[in-house]
Amino acid sequence: MATNDFISNLHNEVLARIISDLPAIEAIRTTLLSKRWKDLWRYASRLDFDPKGVRKLCGDDIDDPREEISRVVKNIENVLLSHKRNLISCRIVHLLSSCRNGDVEKWIKYLTSEKKVQELAFRCDDFQHQFYRRSRSGLGLNLPSGIFSCETLQSLEFTHYSIRSDSPFHHCHNLKTLKLYHCAISTETLEAIVSSCDLLEHLSVCSSPSRLKQVRIFSQTVKTVELESLRSQGIYLSTQSLGVLVLHSMKFQAKNLVIHAPNLRVFTATRKPITKNSDNITKIAEILEYCTHLLTPVNYEANEPMEDLNLFMNLRELTIDLDLNDRREMLILCIVLQRCLSLHQLEINIEESRSEIEEATRDYSSVNNRLPYPETKLWEKRGLRDCITFTLKQVSIKGFKGKDGEMEFPRHLITKGAKLKRIEIWCNHDCSREGGEATLGLLSLPRSSIDVSILLKPPPQFDGSFGRWVSTLN
Repeated sequence: MATNDFISNLHNEVLARIISDLPAIEAIRTTLLSKRWKDLWRYASRLDFDPKGVRKLCGDDIDDPREEISRVVKNIENVLLSHKRNLISCRIVHLLSSCRNGDVEKWIKYLTSEKKVQELAFRCDDFQHQFYRRSRSGLGLNLPSGIFSCETLQSLEFTHYSIRSDSPFHHCHNLKTLKLYHCAISTETLEAIVSSCDLLEHLSVCSSPSRLKQVRIFSQTVKTVELESLRSQGIYLSTQSLGVLVLHSMKFQAKNLVIHAPNLRVFTATRKPITKNSDNITKIAEILEYCTHLLTPVNYEANEPMEDLNLFMNLRELTIDLDLNDRREMLILCIVLQRCLSLHQLEINIEESRSEIEEATRDYSSVNNRLPYPETKLWEKRGLRDCITFTLKQVSIKGFKGKDGEMEFPRHLITKGAKLKRIEIWCNHDCSREGGEATLGLLSLPRSSIDVSILLKPPPQFDGSFGRWVSTLN
């Protein structure tokens, strides 16, 4: 019986798009399939030169993959010259020697001038002992001034380099996305790069091995800023266009945080799970205290005076790590939600920041003195003119244990959230039987919104319903 060969019936352009999603090494290997496939890879719109594919070709038992990897890297130029069309994107993972001998500069010039590339990504790795071992300190990126001023280049990504100058970014008028991962860079260089990129919209700076004196971003075009695992004395952001801000596992003094972003729509402030080595990571509650002006940040020398604006006024989505069992952090959450006038989505990852003994012996008098009623009545007594009553539609709470402190917030959401459509509560793996049963009790509460769905979720590792999971708890 004859079988239909679906792939053979596809047009060459469609096959070229499929090949574009393969690593370059595997894309070239498709020439072995048939005569029709011989030249298809030459018309791929994307090329990914990732030497880790060599491990698949050579097998895991090879003694020294470095020699074979070097040979593949040396053939990058030949592959580029054999390619027939302009590129949407190109990614190159290379060895340290490619920086020293000028290959990186040569690749960039060819890709920007001849291939009219739109997206470029470079990663400098040291494969001497194992695949994808990060370079110890990164290699200085010494490139000519204005090398990225290509009219077509819109996205640029660097991983494991030392960026010592902003000159390669001079006259970079078309770049919209810049991502720097594990790159050593100074405060002045980063600020100058942002200033040189007239149309920059997306900036990501993650895991810099060097300590930044400050993170300073002044821009009228940047719409998204992602800062992750950076050590800094402070952060100063001033951009009217900023719509998305992500702060993850940052180490800085929260009192040195100043954000002027009146059009912020999405705000994420999270941190890695608590470990014995995470004490220096800034607590999200501290960040929120300064963002809401509960505490006043220290003065910065800025190009323009700071306006006392409500950062959360236009916020649509908020994702934060907080301890709902901590009375002070609950108060901070209360004030944040009062400032949110347009919030639609809220996600809270419950982070227990102290042991049970510390919790039991902690002095809460300073918190209670700020409230005209007992703190156990926090949600019940607060004013109703806020996002919970008028705008909030979706809420997700993760790491829930059904403790007394945690229960107050979802109870308030269910009974007061008139516009709510969906509430998801994900319980933690070490939730007690008592906590699980208390969480089940949320389903019996009177609901302010007739449209709300309340979804109770067991830990991801449990395969079954929430009620069944609760029955297995001690």
